[in-house]
Amino acid sequence: MIQAVIIDDEQHSIDTLEWKLQHYCPEVQVQAKFKDPLQGIEWIQKNKLDLLFLDIEMPRMSGFDVLEELGAPLDFDVIFVTAYDAFGIKAIKFSALDYLLKPVQNKELIQAVKKHLEKGAAFQTDQLSQLIKNVKAERSGLPGKIGLVSKEAIEYVEPEQIILCEASSNYTVVYLEDGSKRLISKTLKEFEEMLAPFGFYRPHNSYVIQLRQVKEYIRTDGGYLVMKSQQKVPISKNKKEQLLTLLSV
Repeated sequence: MIQAVIIDDEQHSIDTLEWKLQHYCPEVQVQAKFKDPLQGIEWIQKNKLDLLFLDIEMPRMSGFDVLEELGAPLDFDVIFVTAYDAFGIKAIKFSALDYLLKPVQNKELIQAVKKHLEKGAAFQTDQLSQLIKNVKAERSGLPGKIGLVSKEAIEYVEPEQIILCEASSNYTVVYLEDGSKRLISKTLKEFEEMLAPFGFYRPHNSYVIQLRQVKEYIRTDGGYLVMKSQQKVPISKNKKEQLLTLLSV
């Protein structure tokens, strides 16, 4: 059995999640539930668990504050359960961690528990450490590092180290400044959402580019971009006007 703990300031959210776990994830046993995150921290420090379902937005302290208080390394896995919060979700995505949006969908809950079974807490140690660093950086007005997850490792890079991203079915090829590339199991849309605040733009269905890395715009052959890396990027007709405006700023 997977021994689990729930920390959430809303009782109805705790009750709903526990019911769903009982009916759709019977391998998960909820050992303890807490509306007060401080009580949850105290319990976790004295007991052993496998999995923590953790809310982000709580009045006394955030889910990120809970992790900071517990300290690294953690010997259990963490699944974030939250209502939509742009800052929180951005920090989680950057750190290559997973989360569940409220109201929690049955299929997504089952998949999240399955991921825990497949990788375990050891895989999350670096990710959670990077998450805390990203949260601190965000609060200081600085960009966090993005976790690029491949089969071999999780590599953390600054947003400006990325030249462009290219769609490859349900994967994305990420091209870096040093001339290397990584095949990442995220869609191009996910990268578009993560990188948009850092001067990135999607000029074509298959590409997201860093605008600062554009070397020139070629008018011939329907119009295309040449990056500083010499890579050529096509431009969709409906994106051309907006793109040229952005490049001229």
